[in-house]
Amino acid sequence: MNNKQATIYDVAEHAGVSIATVSRVLSGGSASRAARQKVEAAIAALDYTPPASRRGQEKGPENRTLALVVSNLSNPYYACLAAGAEEAARRNGYALQLYSHDLNEPVSPALINQLIEHRPAGAVLVGSMVENGTDDELFSHLERLHQVMPLAIIGPKIEGLDCINITSDLSLSVRKSIAHLIAMGHKRIAFIGGSSNIRSASVREQAFYHEMERLGMEVLRTGAESGFTPRDGEMCVARLFASLPEGKRPTALIAINDLVALGALRELHRLNLRVPEDVALIGCDNQFFTPYLNPPLTTVDLHPTDHGKNAVSELINAISGGNVYSFSHIRECSLIIRESCGMGRRIV
Repeated sequence: MNNKQATIYDVAEHAGVSIATVSRVLSGGSASRAARQKVEAAIAALDYTPPASRRGQEKGPENRTLALVVSNLSNPYYACLAAGAEEAARRNGYALQLYSHDLNEPVSPALINQLIEHRPAGAVLVGSMVENGTDDELFSHLERLHQVMPLAIIGPKIEGLDCINITSDLSLSVRKSIAHLIAMGHKRIAFIGGSSNIRSASVREQAFYHEMERLGMEVLRTGAESGFTPRDGEMCVARLFASLPEGKRPTALIAINDLVALGALRELHRLNLRVPEDVALIGCDNQFFTPYLNPPLTTVDLHPTDHGKNAVSELINAISGGNVYSFSHIRECSLIIRESCGMGRRIV
């Protein structure tokens, strides 16, 4: 290697296996006996030291800066998450450096290069950096970043990436919403908003279809990619209700987030449909404005502020211990029931 430190990429090339396989072997994950033997032989031949071990050997002034990569601070969800992350960082004597990345763009090699150049003590990633793409695509980019700093990811777990992972039980969020609507007497329920390119949105949408089919309920499909903004909510409702005869229209809607629900509410009013008398509506994220809508919006609280606090706290624990560990926590969500479904406020 000409005195150059071997990387996980060198190990994978030498062993003739994928980077994901090397990562699974290093973290004790599942791998065939033959693949494990090849990786172990390559590690010995190249004298490879995993980055977690190298970090414990590094000297120099202590780095007290953490990076937080989000998708869009104009979305209150990310603002709440950033507030929680900043509070935890400040409480532990760390500064938080903020980076933004467009939700509609895949993971950015340029931003990864920027993070590597600035070399914070660790990074918390949320949004398109860990959402837009398949596990293999995301792993191939993020493993390079993980080679030089510990990572905390807020979102669905990326297979093979050994990092701190915090997420909400997204499937449960949908099941709770469906159960409440069925209890209120609804049989025709539609899911609106989101994008199949975004992993958490895809999880929620697929959980909706799976649960409706499991319950033997009619499944109403919107038939097109939507999005995450109020305008997307307006367009989705307009398209859905225009495409169905009155007797086949949904009597309840579950929106991917509160912003889509906000647009849906406006379009329902424009169509002279009453909420909740004609159409019930449930959002997601429990944004600050949801109690002040007319009617107040039933929504799912994913606890983003706590996610931000927990991710930073776990990251600092890993840094302080001189070792980076794999930690995964799935947090249960809360359904905040308000008048948009025909009932007064309560939490499920």
